[in-house]
Amino acid sequence: MMQLKVLRDKMVQELVAIYPEKECYNLVNSLIFSVTGIEKKEIALDPGRIIEEDIENLLSQGLHELLGHKPVQYVTGIAYFYGLELAVNPSVLIPRTETEELVKWVADDHKEKAGLKVLDIGTGSGCIILALGRLLKQPHLTALDVSENAIKTASVNADRSGIRVDFKMINILDESEWDELGIYDLIVSNPPYVKESEKSLMQSNVLDFEPSQALFVPDDEPLLFYRAIAGFSRQHLSGNGKLYLEINENLGKEAVFLLKNEGYAEIFLKKDMQGKDRMIRCSLPAK
Repeated sequence: MMQLKVLRDKMVQELVAIYPEKECYNLVNSLIFSVTGIEKKEIALDPGRIIEEDIENLLSQGLHELLGHKPVQYVTGIAYFYGLELAVNPSVLIPRTETEELVKWVADDHKEKAGLKVLDIGTGSGCIILALGRLLKQPHLTALDVSENAIKTASVNADRSGIRVDFKMINILDESEWDELGIYDLIVSNPPYVKESEKSLMQSNVLDFEPSQALFVPDDEPLLFYRAIAGFSRQHLSGNGKLYLEINENLGKEAVFLLKNEGYAEIFLKKDMQGKDRMIRCSLPAK
């Protein structure tokens, strides 16, 4: 048996070969909490705490996965997003902080309205639709994804969160499937937008573990999903409805141009907290 603090520090020292020290402490503390329920402040208050051998073995197994560059969220099976604890696995993307900014924008714009019909295209873990379910007043929530495993994961998260969502397995690129969906006041999407040529700029913990179909688009058609979503939303957005999109920071002007050509009005390109073009809001023109 070993003192937990001693084991933690030992694990950190192994991880510093591949991550900055501060990040190593965060990773190990997250792993310890997921396995034992012990928070980092408890380790500081009781540095002599002893852990059993079976717990030590579980932590060692988790460390081995971290040393293999597996994201800690996939190691623990948990990610946090806008106050939600979500189950995650390699069939869904790990929710990002910039997506929280998109959710906040939508919620701030519509927090006083009740009963809105909301659609999330490409739901993944369900992070966007479930956060909006918490933030909006009595919304009617629908979410779709092309991946059966993503739908299963999002459904688990909805059940755990106590939020009712109508999940549908639909490929937004297939127009023949659009008729299965209704009319919505808000359509939100964080679709694939990373160009294949940008893979060389990405870290192995993303490339080797996160689902490529949720990340990448062809270099010769980087706005593939935005064109499909724009076409779909022309038919399925209510007269006063709004479309919100997360975008590739390098394709803001191109995305705005596409939406103008698709007939959208009141197009607003918004920067994230890092000063990068990250989100777009638009609507259909008044009839």
